[in-house]
Amino acid sequence: MSMYDEFVYTLPKVEGPGGDLYASPKAYFNGAASMWHANMVMGFTVVQHEALVDIPHVHHAVEEIYMFSGSDLTKFFDFDAEIELWIGENPDKMEKYVITKPTLVRIPARMWHGPINYKRVGKPVAFSSVYMNGERSKVTRRINDDGTVEFPYLGSSLKRCIFDKTKNCNNCGKCLKECKEKGIPHPRISFALEWAKEIAESEPAPHSGKYDKLFFEYPVEYHSYGNLFANPRGKFRGITQLPEVNFFGGFSVVTAAHHMEVPHVHHARDEYLWFSGSDLANPFDFDAEIQVDLGWDPDHMETVTITEPTVIRVPPNMWHCPINFKRIDKPVAFFPFYGDGDWSKIIRRKTSTGEDEFLFEAASLRKCVYNHDKLCMYCGKCANDDSVPSYGIFPYEKK
Repeated sequence: MSMYDEFVYTLPKVEGPGGDLYASPKAYFNGAASMWHANMVMGFTVVQHEALVDIPHVHHAVEEIYMFSGSDLTKFFDFDAEIELWIGENPDKMEKYVITKPTLVRIPARMWHGPINYKRVGKPVAFSSVYMNGERSKVTRRINDDGTVEFPYLGSSLKRCIFDKTKNCNNCGKCLKECKEKGIPHPRISFALEWAKEIAESEPAPHSGKYDKLFFEYPVEYHSYGNLFANPRGKFRGITQLPEVNFFGGFSVVTAAHHMEVPHVHHARDEYLWFSGSDLANPFDFDAEIQVDLGWDPDHMETVTITEPTVIRVPPNMWHCPINFKRIDKPVAFFPFYGDGDWSKIIRRKTSTGEDEFLFEAASLRKCVYNHDKLCMYCGKCANDDSVPSYGIFPYEKK
């Protein structure tokens, strides 16, 4: 037992509704339902063939992030699909966007979106929805026969399982499957499913370009860390790549044992450290041993050991790292989810007089040590170069 057990969540196997649309089981972290005080919902679903999914909806107060990539993260850019996504401020005039490359989509609060049409799936697609609150909820729309309009609220802690009213709905999809097999309307969202079909079959609003800024195609990015991580990798660096976004995170696939990072703290935001198998179609194919140091006091940290797919919540002001990828017998997907558009940290060092000094580092401030006109891309070229500054210290040339 550790005093930090409450911040460590072993991912359970979430079984799908059956059939071959989604790979099963999948790994999913259900926010506050999985961990007390967690304020992010995240997980991965692997779509294996063509389908129209989800309903048109809006989130009233929080941002959501969609991510589409190849399902095997060691081959992040091995992507062969055509995906249609509708989005817009007016639910009657949503525009259709077509995704054919690994892509991240920022969905601001009060932006209507959905459905998602997996029009062509040549290879399985990993889809992730990162929701910036501990309880996922959505608002959809119903137009009644008398012309009145209602907005049903679908909150995860309010919805009950259709089969067992003593349990919360966990979005397993079994009710959708059963209704489809029996040819009967879904008792809760049949109107929204019909609306989704209408949208997919009708002409979308003309492309205005006003939503282009919400779509980010991952660039093919190579690093210089040798065999420690898979190459190339898919990275997203928040506001430095997508202005106004409230999310920062990138895929790293660990392929060899090593230590990563120095002890640091985040002052105002939670960070979530995701560890799973690198093939998201089979995330529980996991064979590794990972150690992470956690503590409220940097001088008295405890080591947490991970041997199965896990999420660690790092709340504000909790010291953490290094991460010791002690044994890696199969590639590990490591994904730090940070709920702000500018990933930042505070490190501690001793001054020449023995006093503690705290240095601040942010992705929007860190410059490349070799080209001061560019931001650091964490490419690893300087990792073993003792001639350049290290964590928290950067060169500066006055212009």
